[in-house]
Amino acid sequence: MTKTLHEQDYSLLADHEKDRVSSDSDSGSFVRTGYSNKRFSLRYLLIGISLLGLSIVLNVVLALKVFGVEVQDSTGTTTSIYAKLPQNIDDSIIWNTEFSGENKTEVDRLWYDTIPWESGIIALRNSEAESMGLPLSQPFPWDGKEKSTYIINGHHILHCVRNIYISIQEYRNHQEQSIVYPHILHCLDSIRLETLCAADDTPRYVPFNGENEKKPGDGQIRKCRDWSKLEKWAQDHDACYRYIEPGNDEISNLERFKFCANDSPYVPIIRGYFGYEDTWLPRKETI
Repeated sequence: MTKTLHEQDYSLLADHEKDRVSSDSDSGSFVRTGYSNKRFSLRYLLIGISLLGLSIVLNVVLALKVFGVEVQDSTGTTTSIYAKLPQNIDDSIIWNTEFSGENKTEVDRLWYDTIPWESGIIALRNSEAESMGLPLSQPFPWDGKEKSTYIINGHHILHCVRNIYISIQEYRNHQEQSIVYPHILHCLDSIRLETLCAADDTPRYVPFNGENEKKPGDGQIRKCRDWSKLEKWAQDHDACYRYIEPGNDEISNLERFKFCANDSPYVPIIRGYFGYEDTWLPRKETI
């Protein structure tokens, strides 16, 4: 039988406390003494529970910040912790897109020229990065005291799948590999780890026998985040980076951080560092 709260309180008393309560009861003072002790204990029990609950909540919030999992905003919508992206876009699983189409020239163009991985190199204010629980990172070249450089994870994965495509095409065309094998292996491993981290549990349907035109999951709707909003967030934290002269280890990396918007406050600093004239603008450079 389940005990009441009062019965549980009494059962938690030590033997010598029980004896004392019994003695007080015989002397006619049980109600006064027992009620006072119970009230005292209950008060501190409630305080202890409240403090424990507060501690748990604070630790959960800290864990969310440190480990970068999803959080809920003020409306109760679940969002990503950094760019605050909800998973609210209906999108289809597609077996083949234009990136895997039959027009090989167009497929090459898409993979080589339209993967926006460079925009994922961003500059965050140090105070903002600290509030996000991010580790310390490389100082942003043109404002090192206030900002640091980071790479958005999604853009890094796009960079990796692009590298793998390039490597496959070079192999198929009997060309010398332009990306070293350890880098390709790193990219494959990164995709493996991201797949495990995302743990996408979407059950893809299997076509019935005879439906040869269908592929597993093709056309199936799932919820996604809005990539264009991530791109907007990245643009708002632009680090002015373009990967010019790929594979050239002789070039200073600062050469790749000079492609700010023409109205950027960092343009005068870049002009001064490189000795450019006052008429020089970043977006006139070949990107």
